[in-house]
Amino acid sequence: MQNKFSRRSILKTGAIASSLAGLTHFFGISLAMAQETADDDLQTVLNLAATAELFATTHYLTAINGAADMGLAEQQVKYLKNGFLAEQDHLELLMSLGAVPVVTEFYVPETLFSDKDLFSTITEVAETTFVGAYLAATRIFTNMGQPAFAVTAAQIAGVEAEHRALARQIGGRVANNIPYAQYTLQNVSDAVPILQPFLDGSGDGFVGPVAPPTAEQIAAVREEMAALEYDSTVLPFAAMSTASSSASGTTCMVTAGSQNVNIRETASITSASIAVLNSGTSTAVDGQAVGDDGMNWWHVSSGGYVRSDTVTADDTCSALPSM
Repeated sequence: MQNKFSRRSILKTGAIASSLAGLTHFFGISLAMAQETADDDLQTVLNLAATAELFATTHYLTAINGAADMGLAEQQVKYLKNGFLAEQDHLELLMSLGAVPVVTEFYVPETLFSDKDLFSTITEVAETTFVGAYLAATRIFTNMGQPAFAVTAAQIAGVEAEHRALARQIGGRVANNIPYAQYTLQNVSDAVPILQPFLDGSGDGFVGPVAPPTAEQIAAVREEMAALEYDSTVLPFAAMSTASSSASGTTCMVTAGSQNVNIRETASITSASIAVLNSGTSTAVDGQAVGDDGMNWWHVSSGGYVRSDTVTADDTCSALPSM
């Protein structure tokens, strides 16, 4: 198959603009809406990031299974397995925040996992896109006043940049050739047209769909964590800040009951939902406020509010400061 995916051509502005209309139906975003909205909303960021991470886990696991066909060295396969685990951890974090991938099957060039050079090129394009998307998310979260999410997005961007270096190394190119991670996208949704062929199979010579990893496949790679030297103790900043605050006694935890709970931007039921606390999961809170409905609302440490009657709170929560 002729390789039409040079790193330069796939990132050309013209190619992005011409293909933008083709995939908006996946996300319910019209071109007019995209023009009117300065920043993606939080749920859009989470959903698109989860889609990218699900694609990444599918991509890396299929590459691991095709390592012999590509002639990859043992150490390169070890790198890929570490990359797979990182992407899976990213996906699970996003899902815990209420993210919903917009597609769950993907398409790939027919020889992607038998042609090492094509695999290297496509992987670099994908990881460059992921870095740009997470840097855009960092900017968006900063504008939202959610520093914990912003730092966590930057943490993920740093790891995606390491994966980009791996992809270049597999293709025989110098691993790190830039002084700064590439800020290529203003919004996370700007990544959609770049990844379009992988989401809907519209590219020439694409085949599929390719199903994402199963629970058994994920567990099998996780069993190798010790041998792979994968360090699962490194936490996202949001979890680090939550643990630190809890240890100091300044926050408590609230837990959603049998239903998902909206985390709203302000202490009001009419305020925009910026995230979801899934049923049975907990989050740290560091303050409280009386909403415009006269009800007590807990302030979530990572940003936003949940109404007190929708969650179960620790006994210490009543002592939290008013905000």
